[in-house]
This record gives sequence, structure tokens and C-alpha cells, in this order.
Amino acid sequence: MHFLDPALNAYSEAHSSTEPAYLKELAGETRAKIRMPQMLSGHLQGRFLSMLSHLVQPKVAIDIGTFTGYSALCLAEGLAENGCVHTIDINKQLATMVQRYIAMARMQDRITTHIGEALSIIPSISGGIDMVFIDADKGNYCNYFDLVIDRVRPGGLHCCRQRALGW
Repeated sequence: MHFLDPALNAYSEAHSSTEPAYLKELAGETRAKIRMPQMLSGHLQGRFLSMLSHLVQPKVAIDIGTFTGYSALCLAEGLAENGCVHTIDINKQLATMVQRYIAMARMQDRITTHIGEALSIIPSISGGIDMVFIDADKGNYCNYFDLVIDRVRPGGLHCCRQRALGW
């Protein structure tokens, strides 16, 4: 499923910063071995998430929809000192792969993985939130939004991926 004109996509790829080697490897393994690899955030979206994270410098970021961990790793790039990304997914079968890439990126102290229903996990994360990326279970987007919106600090950021990119 392609949402961008191929020429625009090629231009964007050519003029975006390169991703770290561990993200290239993660993307390749996801495309080669994982069912529905189009769910991967990927290079362009990942660099955009990294840029947003660098701008916001969140202490607490929430990534709803871990999949293989690409978006969580991108969000972690811009965390404030002692910041944390809480990444949530219901699929425990991908947890080992996610942990392997978190370790490869040396971000074990910056990313906390949660396996289970986001609707019950989100309330268990205490305190305010600086940044939220919603990219899971499209039918619950409104419910996820309702759970986080009053906890996002002034100046914080919340975004959702709908189809290509719906911000």
C-alpha cells in the first residue's frame, strides 16, 4: 500500500538523514520475517518521529503500538536526560525481537516495554506525559486519546498515524 507518489517518496528518502545501522537491520528483518511488515514505521516516519522527539525532549513518551520496536527506538533518540519511552503492544510473540533491538541500540535504560491491552496499561503509567505516538488498533484511537490527552503537559505533543500519516 503506497500513499506517496513514488517520485516524492524517492526525493524524501534522498534528502532525509540516514537511520542508525540497528534500525536498518530491524527494518530488514521485519520485512523479511514478520507478517504485515507494512505496519513498520520505517525510515521517513522514523526520522520524523526522531526529529519531533529531539524538539520536544520528552521525559516521558508513550508509544502505543510497539510492533517490532522501530518507532520506540526513534522516539528514544530525543529523550531528555533520564527520560523514558513506554512502548505498549498486545503481541507478546514479537517481544524477544523488540528486546534484542533495544539491547543492540543500548537503550535498555530508556525504553520500557509493556505487553498487554493499552487501555489497561496506559492508566498504570504514573505522572505527566510529554509525547505520545498512537499507532495501534485504529478502532481504539479515540479511547487512547481520551486516556492521554489530559495528562499531556502544556507544550507536549500527541500524534496518531492514520493511513499514511495523520497528525
